[in-house]
Amino acid sequence: MRIERLSFFVESVGAAAEGWRLEGEPGYHPRHWARPGDRFDRACDEHGTQERDVDLVVVELSESHAIVTGSGGDQLRPDDILSGERVAEHEDPRLSRDRSTGTDVTEALAGLLGLPALETAAGGGFDWSPVEAELGVTLPKDYKRFTDAYGAGLVDGHVTVCAPDEPRDWADLVQHNAWAHECVRLDFGGPDNASGGWHLGDSSQWEPQRDDVPSWFHPGDNLISWGHTGHGDLLFWHVKPGAAPEDWPVVFKEEGPYWEQYQAGFSAALVGLLTGEIQSDYLSRWFGGPHSYTP
Repeated sequence: MRIERLSFFVESVGAAAEGWRLEGEPGYHPRHWARPGDRFDRACDEHGTQERDVDLVVVELSESHAIVTGSGGDQLRPDDILSGERVAEHEDPRLSRDRSTGTDVTEALAGLLGLPALETAAGGGFDWSPVEAELGVTLPKDYKRFTDAYGAGLVDGHVTVCAPDEPRDWADLVQHNAWAHECVRLDFGGPDNASGGWHLGDSSQWEPQRDDVPSWFHPGDNLISWGHTGHGDLLFWHVKPGAAPEDWPVVFKEEGPYWEQYQAGFSAALVGLLTGEIQSDYLSRWFGGPHSYTP
């Protein structure tokens, strides 16, 4: 059984028949918007503090308001955030794939983004040998297949997918990855040990308390960043020693110290985020559609 999180950002509170009308907007992907009968059981302020219990049943919800009934509505204030949970529906079949090539899910990704079929795309492909030599790894086949066909681009106007040999340094895979590593070294090593080009998996360089090193990242692991957002968030593959590139899960680092794991590769993670099958506290609200890929 998988649980989906629900949220609603309150802008104003007014009276409604047997309840309250909340102006504001739902959080997450539209797939995760609360439906009639769903419940919100917690409220907090915009900073995540002043938590309190509520029991509010959704009567109606749209992209700009919600009508709720129950108890706790009289406690709500502008800038509060409501949260709740429900049991998830079945998994989206578009997440199935051939793990050795990522073929099915990469085709699904292209279709979701309204791109020409992979076989007919005009991209000429890249010489991956120097790129992989520079990064010190063989990259996943599904990522190479996608970028060979479509190049670097912007997913739904929010996430940049990097590619090799890009004249724009922020879209060039090697240059962006070098910058992303500098950002992570600052977290892992602290402000006095953020330079020097040391390997992210070198635990001797980490701060002793490892407060900002995620618990799933172990000595000897690595991160390769393939994308980012305009907000300073970063998307990586979590490279584990001995793991095949097709088994590297995508992880997300927001501009601060927080991380998310998606337990899926490049194509499957993007398909999951675009369809709402993967729920992200940071990305889902940007991927409600219509979907697009802009070079």
